[in-house]
Amino acid sequence: MTEEVINTSRAWLLDFGSGLQAAVGHHEMWQVLISHKLFNVPGTLPYCNEVLMFQNQILPVVDMSQLMEGQKIKQNSESIVGITVYQNEPSQPVQYACLHLATMPQNIYVNDEQECDLPVQQKHWKPLTLCCFSYKDMVVPIINLANLFSKQFKKLL
Repeated sequence: MTEEVINTSRAWLLDFGSGLQAAVGHHEMWQVLISHKLFNVPGTLPYCNEVLMFQNQILPVVDMSQLMEGQKIKQNSESIVGITVYQNEPSQPVQYACLHLATMPQNIYVNDEQECDLPVQQKHWKPLTLCCFSYKDMVVPIINLANLFSKQFKKLL
């Protein structure tokens, strides 16, 4: 008797507030900060008008709630920022950027059997999504971080 093995992958489930959730690969969330200072950058896009100084680098901070829903993330008593890691191409150096989060990221496991299509009501995720999976009766898009922080994405807006 042969037992079928289901391969699972680790991911971070990200909560951007107001029911807006997405995921990134486990290796793409580098750190989560709850004590930090953000700086406003005048004249920039509303969803990315803050930066974080971290280890002598200036990192952009994206508010996905502002980008997707047109409203700033509603912060509780503490502001949570996740520092993400991505590469534009495998041969290029690692890049860092930040995401505003409403709650601490949740470590989850997903498998290929959970893959599903992006619902029509979430079509605004399409330019940023690698694929989607079903998790606790929700469809969760997996964010393509390299695309989110690319010059081409800014041109789509």
